[in-house]
Amino acid sequence: MSTLADRTAAVLRRLTAEHRERGASRLPTERELAAGLGVSRTTLRSALDRLVREGDLRRGAGRKEGMFVTGVIDRPEDAIVGSACGQHTVCRDLNTVKGVPEMLNEQGYADSTTVLSARIEPAPRSAARALGLPPGSSVTSLRRVRYADGEPLSLEQLYLGGPHCERYLSTRLDSLYAGLRTDFGLVITAARETITLAVINASAGSLLQRTPGSTALRLERVAYDQARRPVEYSVDLFRADRTELRVHAGA
Repeated sequence: MSTLADRTAAVLRRLTAEHRERGASRLPTERELAAGLGVSRTTLRSALDRLVREGDLRRGAGRKEGMFVTGVIDRPEDAIVGSACGQHTVCRDLNTVKGVPEMLNEQGYADSTTVLSARIEPAPRSAARALGLPPGSSVTSLRRVRYADGEPLSLEQLYLGGPHCERYLSTRLDSLYAGLRTDFGLVITAARETITLAVINASAGSLLQRTPGSTALRLERVAYDQARRPVEYSVDLFRADRTELRVHAGA
C-alpha cells in the first residue's frame, strides 16, 4: 500500500515533468508546494529527497537556494514577462483592457467558457472594498473556466456590483464585457491589476488540467466603466505554461 510520501512523490514527478517540458527550472518554495498539495512540510521534504536521489531534482545553494529540475538550463528568474509569445501561448497585453474572448480571437484561438456558478450573494470583504460597497451588500458572483482551443486557460471568480446587480445574471455570462456594453451601456475602459505567482491546489488543478503544485499567475483586477465607477472585482488564475504577460514602455 502506498504511503502519503509515495503519493506526494508521484505528484512531484508529474510536476517536474511539466516544468522540464516548458523549460522552467525552479520549483515553487516548500511552503507553497506543501500548501498546494495539502501535505505537511515533513512529508513534502521526504518526497523531494526521493526525487533528488532519483536524479530528477537538485538542491540549489547560496543565492540559488531552492529545488531545481535537472536537465533544464536556468533562465533569468524564469521570466514571467516575455517579449514575444510562443506557440500555444496566449499573450496578455497589460496596456490594453479587453475581455478574454476578444483577446483570444485576436490571436487566432477559439474561445469557450464553462460557467461553474452564477448567483446573487453577499459581497466578500475584499469585493465590497474594491467595488466601494458597504459590507454585506449584494453582488453578482460568477465563477468560470476559460478555454483556448478547447484547453483550459484560466479559472475566474468575479463579482459585479452597482444598481444593475439583480439583472446581471440575464446578460451574456460567456462574454461579460460584451453583455455589459450591449445590455447596460457599461463600457469597461480601465482596470487596475495586481499580478502575483500562485500554486495550483487540487481543486483548481482538476479544472485547469494541471498537477497540484504547478505554478499559476494570479491576477486580481478592479475594472472601471466609462464614468470611472468600479464595476467588476475578480481574482483569476491563469495557467503559467499557457500565458505570457506583455508590457509596452516608453514612446
